[in-house]
Amino acid sequence: MVLSAGPGQHVDASDMPNTLVYFVPAKGRVHVKPGHFSIYTVNHDFRPAAMAVPLGSTVTFTNLDELLHNLYSATPSSTFDFQFQASGQSISHSFTHAGLVLIGCSVHRSMELDLVVVPTPYVSQVSADGHFVLHGLPRGPGQLYFWNPRVGLVPSNVSAPASDLTQSLVATKPAVATELNAGQIR
Repeated sequence: MVLSAGPGQHVDASDMPNTLVYFVPAKGRVHVKPGHFSIYTVNHDFRPAAMAVPLGSTVTFTNLDELLHNLYSATPSSTFDFQFQASGQSISHSFTHAGLVLIGCSVHRSMELDLVVVPTPYVSQVSADGHFVLHGLPRGPGQLYFWNPRVGLVPSNVSAPASDLTQSLVATKPAVATELNAGQIR
């Protein structure tokens, strides 16, 4: 995989491991193990500002600021509005639809969180040199997804198993604090 800088951006090797690659077979059912994850609001920001979780996972949002936040998502199939969340208050939400969920705060418009909900156990994290390996892929066609919080979610039609594939991504957003561990998603 190759990650290059878009206009006004800079990328380096530390941006590569923030890229997740996953394969969704066109046919057949796959099983993922949901988990429990935490996201915090701190200093008018999300910590982390980007995260990947398995389909069906529950995320607990905790307000660590001394002021109110109103977290919401207008993402189709993943809409919610938590109303006002006081300091120290936690609210949990389960994510039952795959894809990229954009989360914001209606009080503080600069707050943004990218949450990618992964519907498959065929997941890999890209190494600093751009390489990745997906193990145990079923034969046949499907969608290969590349996700980096500086790029977004990029799908590509493929036939598995593919032995050598190069994908070019262009970073158009600034770097953010990302929590990414492909092992948690399987």
